[in-house]
Amino acid sequence: MKNVSVENTRNFALIGHSGDGKTSLGEALLFRAGATRELGKVDDGSSVLNFLPEEKDRHTATVSSSVYGFDWNDHHATLLDTPGDPNFNADGRVVLQGLDGAVLLVSAVDGPKVGTEKMLRAARGSGAACLAFVNGLDQERADFAAAVEALRKLDANPVPLCLPIGAGEGLSGVVDLLANKAFTADGEAEVPAELADEASAARQRLVESVAECDDTLLEKYLEEGDLSEEEVRQGLVAGVHGGQLLPVLCGAATRLVGVDPLLRGLTELLPSPADRPPFRTVPEGETEGAEVAPDPTGPFTARVIKTMIDRYAGTLSIFRVVSGTIRPETPILNATTGQKERTGKLLAMRGGDHEDVPEAGPGDVVAVAKLKGVHTGQALTQEKGGLQLPEIPIPQGVLSYAISAKSKGDEDKVYASLGRLVEEDPTLHLGREASTGEFLLTGMGELHIRTTAHKLKRLFDVEVELKTPKVPYRETITRKVENVEGKLKKQTGGKGMFGVCYLSLEPLPRGTGYEFSDEIVGGAIPRGLIPAVDKGCLEGMQHGPLTGYPVVDVKVRCIDGKFHAVDSNEMAFKLAGSFGFKAAMEQARPTLLEPMMNVEVSCPDESVGDIMGDLSSRRGRVQASEAAGSNQVVRALVPMSEMLEYASTLTSLTGGKGDFHMEFSHYDEVPSAVRDKIIAEAKAAEAQGS
Repeated sequence: MKNVSVENTRNFALIGHSGDGKTSLGEALLFRAGATRELGKVDDGSSVLNFLPEEKDRHTATVSSSVYGFDWNDHHATLLDTPGDPNFNADGRVVLQGLDGAVLLVSAVDGPKVGTEKMLRAARGSGAACLAFVNGLDQERADFAAAVEALRKLDANPVPLCLPIGAGEGLSGVVDLLANKAFTADGEAEVPAELADEASAARQRLVESVAECDDTLLEKYLEEGDLSEEEVRQGLVAGVHGGQLLPVLCGAATRLVGVDPLLRGLTELLPSPADRPPFRTVPEGETEGAEVAPDPTGPFTARVIKTMIDRYAGTLSIFRVVSGTIRPETPILNATTGQKERTGKLLAMRGGDHEDVPEAGPGDVVAVAKLKGVHTGQALTQEKGGLQLPEIPIPQGVLSYAISAKSKGDEDKVYASLGRLVEEDPTLHLGREASTGEFLLTGMGELHIRTTAHKLKRLFDVEVELKTPKVPYRETITRKVENVEGKLKKQTGGKGMFGVCYLSLEPLPRGTGYEFSDEIVGGAIPRGLIPAVDKGCLEGMQHGPLTGYPVVDVKVRCIDGKFHAVDSNEMAFKLAGSFGFKAAMEQARPTLLEPMMNVEVSCPDESVGDIMGDLSSRRGRVQASEAAGSNQVVRALVPMSEMLEYASTLTSLTGGKGDFHMEFSHYDEVPSAVRDKIIAEAKAAEAQGS
């Protein structure tokens, strides 16, 4: 890794829809820059960017952002190849939060797709400057002009910097409008005569677009009808950095067409760490936070953008240096948690390989092994006088599976190994639902969960089973009952067991939980034994009479009782309390409660009606629909039981253009028809298990 200035440092992500050629373009850039000796290919498994077995086996989808640092023309650059599949692209959205630039891949055949728009939106939200590359111009039905026009519909203000020479199988190169040169896979050439007029007109449109972004340039253009090459470049750079222009290049990555102009555009048009909008420290009070300067001599500050499990190095924390300079064996502070750490070797990532580097400065992306308390999204700084950056928000999973060890005896190993994978991929979440006894693995989609199961087998040699999770229902009562007896009387010849309590039950407001009221007077139950009645009631609440699910939202009043001076003890009154509670529950008209979820669905305008209709058919209550950028957001309350397999339905209804998020809201009573069905299924399952 070259020790270059901040101005000559670049970091960027390849973003876009799955299958549009991000990895192939990354391989072409690395090959053209001299970082790799051979052109890696996705199809034959020789890609240095798709190095995970899960990626090599499938030969298509990138499942995790790969990092590759390389040097080219006195610059040091770090390329991150991000996943386009919706199961994995949250990883790309996270890494963008620490980068300065992005290259948006667009299909020359299909134009911008769902993932193209989503990742463009994510890049804009992170402050990363963007270039676009229309890929696949060697394919049948490729149409560069149509792809550019489609980008315009995304409010991207696309400005072509290249024109294709030929089309389909006849594609031979591109015309670089800035350099007024042609570039083929063999190198630089003159612009073909048959394209001279088209290239001249396209360059004029480029000059007009640049002039419109700057009042001074516009005034000169209107007066003189042209701008100098230097003015065009300066205006273009300003437009890119300010998000006013989206330069569009083109080619065919697998044939190395159009790669040279893009490689130059990465260094000339994308911002260095000194050019990008500044990072800010965590806000304090009403202030917005201080700007963090990309100064190599300033306080060390970094953002952790990714965590990886490496078979040899262990857990790697990959971070982007924002300010200061970091060297091996440096004491640092996790600014997010306050925990002190010490760096080991600094590693420059080369896909699945890495090499030691002596130091890293602003804009560099490096890794450190075995920082135990450091996770994706957190901020690092120096121990004294450091600066704290905000934590990167992590997208939350939308789909859960019940997960269990395939072999008995592997349970501890499975859950410990899953904990490691959750550290690597923060969009995964592992938790236990106490009422069903199931461990739930939550992720961004079915493929995400199943890929995680595959990694468990590969990395830790454990296999798991995945099932649709049970819904954590609850039971409660609907009416008040008075003076129900709970009694234990047992005589076996020696010391007996005796305890009697009289309980009253009444329903509580939803979400209250459980209350116990001691209303004993006159010593009917000794004061020291009343807590045992409370414990017995709590024990009885663990399994309701309808389905065996826990009981909630009940108040118990202990109003009377009887005791025996010799045979009464804590255990006797605990059992009496449990018996009394269960008897009172039977009389209090028990009913079933189900978890209700706050659901937010983001979808195109044309899908809103279908989404609302589908949510209503799921017993959902639509609460609002409002515009959010180019999409609509529908908010609704929907039973959890109706949302367990919603992801595939949403994909079908929106053509893959929809997203959804849900979180628990409250418990609500199950309609009688649904309740009877659930109770019947629970009793059938109980009978089958007995």
